[in-house]
Amino acid sequence: MWQNAEEFGALLLWVEHRYYGQSEPFGPDSWKTDPTFLTSRQAMADYANILQSLRAAWGAEASPVVAFGGSYGGMLAAWMRRHYPHIIAGAVAASAPVGQFPGVPGFDAQKFWQIATKSATPEAGAPADCAPNARAAFASILELGASDEGRGRLQQLFRLCDPLGDRQDAIDLAYWAQGAFDAYAMGAYPFASAYMGGTDDHPLPPWPMRAACSHLTRNESWLAGYPLTPHGAARAATAAAARRRLRGRRRGAEGVGLAQDEGWLLEGLREAAGVLYNATGEKQCFDIALEGPAAGNAGPWDWQVCTEFMGQELPYFPANGVTDMFWDQGPLDLDAIRAHCRQAWGVEPVTSTHVTLDGGLDYRRASRDPAWRLGGAALGVDAGAPFVTNIVFTNGLLDPWSAFGVLTRDESYDDSIVVIKIPDGGHHVDLMFDHEEESPGIRDARQAILKEIRRWLQVPVPQLSTVAAATAARLPAAMRGQLQRPDEAGARAVVAEA
Repeated sequence: MWQNAEEFGALLLWVEHRYYGQSEPFGPDSWKTDPTFLTSRQAMADYANILQSLRAAWGAEASPVVAFGGSYGGMLAAWMRRHYPHIIAGAVAASAPVGQFPGVPGFDAQKFWQIATKSATPEAGAPADCAPNARAAFASILELGASDEGRGRLQQLFRLCDPLGDRQDAIDLAYWAQGAFDAYAMGAYPFASAYMGGTDDHPLPPWPMRAACSHLTRNESWLAGYPLTPHGAARAATAAAARRRLRGRRRGAEGVGLAQDEGWLLEGLREAAGVLYNATGEKQCFDIALEGPAAGNAGPWDWQVCTEFMGQELPYFPANGVTDMFWDQGPLDLDAIRAHCRQAWGVEPVTSTHVTLDGGLDYRRASRDPAWRLGGAALGVDAGAPFVTNIVFTNGLLDPWSAFGVLTRDESYDDSIVVIKIPDGGHHVDLMFDHEEESPGIRDARQAILKEIRRWLQVPVPQLSTVAAATAARLPAAMRGQLQRPDEAGARAVVAEA
């Protein structure tokens, strides 16, 4: 967006979602005071009203709006185009898991962890024994967690700040480590980034799953080459440490029994999780109660999970330990989710809301919302006839959320519903700034997005610049002062909901 707005003479408009950031209707922590007005429907209505008001105030009624969003923001962008086509000219929905709801054809919560595991396989540049060794380490945690003696060993091997009091604490430790792999899979970027974890000074490394796998492999030839992979020189110290740990094992042959090898496996899992939880390298011990899934999900997002069943992979989406590298966590337990929501909020999630109103993965018809159907008749519009148009769905295939994204086009879709798959892409990587280490697939995705936007707007770039200058002159003085190039901003209001 930042890099291409000038071509379109665009004003980038960021609208904050209600109940997040400073947009709190009842003061600080409004979600604690009264969360009942926190819904995706009301957030979209906010965006629509703000856009209409600003365009009227700026004399930009003729300026079309393109909605951008990644993840939940991508869902909102697609839904905005579906429900507000008179306001939103087109939408770019990156890594938008619009099919993450029970009732959507093909929904399988376990697919999330199957895709997360892909980043720990040779297909994604990881050593072949990484995923099997991770699976064995998780099994060892659960085995040791059944006894006081075993939990004491886990505390020692994982350098935990506090002892594990019971078997549930050991399970929480396993989920803590699983949470790190979740971040590595989503953050499958070819460049260092703090977006999924770490800090600006100590970001996650490029291809963070490979960095984690450097602690879970016996493959010395892979370790020898790891520093030579893209950006690998910066990880040479990590790989060297992994090789030292490998050489220090009492036994190194494939097929060593878990009892003989569990110390190396568990220390390796600790170091793998530490790529996220100890990005600075300064932690002396880990407190699983303060980070990871065991820290809890309280907050405005948990309200949205408990009312609209928005996605929360941990602890709700289960792994199975067969097609993924974790352990058998049973089926999707809607009863447990309902119990949590009743206890936390006094509500139960309605899992069908976004299937009924937004269509899940079905992007054929303009709207399934009954209110739209009734209103359409009054406006002389056949709400069942128009096709949904002008949406680009992008998904990185290393991103676990692609399990619930629009990955194929139904033959009944309008030609302007475009599906882009990035084979080596992480979570909405296509919305990030260009980077010299990114793959041709990422670059191609960005160019395909721009091609569609140009087609939606159908206005020559020189004309856009002329209109932009005239619109910018009507902006409030304070806003003009905040723009880097106020003479070129304003003709296109581009709303980003990421």
